[in-house]
Amino acid sequence: MYGADYSNELAEVLRVLSPLFVFLGVVILLSVLLGLAAYLLRGFAINNMSKARGLQNGWFGFLPYLRDYQLGEIAGEIEVGKWRIKNTGLWLVLAPILYTVVFAIGYTIVMVPYVIGLFSAVANDTPEALFGSLMYVLIGATIFALVMMVAQVLLYLIIYLAYHKVFSQYATGQKPVFYLIIAMFVPLGSTVLLYMLSKRPLLRAEEAGQFVGVGQALPELAVASEEGLVVGEEGLVVGEEGLAVGEGDL
Repeated sequence: MYGADYSNELAEVLRVLSPLFVFLGVVILLSVLLGLAAYLLRGFAINNMSKARGLQNGWFGFLPYLRDYQLGEIAGEIEVGKWRIKNTGLWLVLAPILYTVVFAIGYTIVMVPYVIGLFSAVANDTPEALFGSLMYVLIGATIFALVMMVAQVLLYLIIYLAYHKVFSQYATGQKPVFYLIIAMFVPLGSTVLLYMLSKRPLLRAEEAGQFVGVGQALPELAVASEEGLVVGEEGLVVGEEGLAVGEGDL
């Protein structure tokens, strides 16, 4: 009798919770599909950008860690004032690993002595040792949090500098900064932006600190004398096969 009542109650609970289980299943399935789509989209973006830059191993975009390396290769050398970050791809791979190593070491240094001291204080019934363990973990946790905060800032600084460098190869003015803000705060924003930009022509020339796209005329006239090239009203245009100059401009 008791077993039958228990079975009926369990069946009733499952009946009530079944819509929740179905909902959770749908959410998990959609999350997996969305994650897979985003992963492939980023892979295609990195592959397209690699081809545009004439880089090899564009298929790295579909492999973990190697896709970060390839994105750094697309970004190239990064200049921050007088500082230069070389081997950007290598840093994009190593930075998260170093961050994890620092976290593991710091956590071990703080927590292992605290746990040992806590058990020792309880076993020996020594309030002084217990107080000392609490002070140790309090001070250690504070220092650990500050170190990890600095490490996290450095980690994201390298990542977002690389993003900005890539965005600057496809857009001019303040657009790279705008794209960077989207990449920082919008979920999947960096992936969508990379894919959209990978469909655009790569900017190939630079004039007065601004990149110039294929087929795009410079905004200002170029005037030169014996030292250089005189360009007329049509401006200097970067074409698919090189530089094109308007009639009568030489």
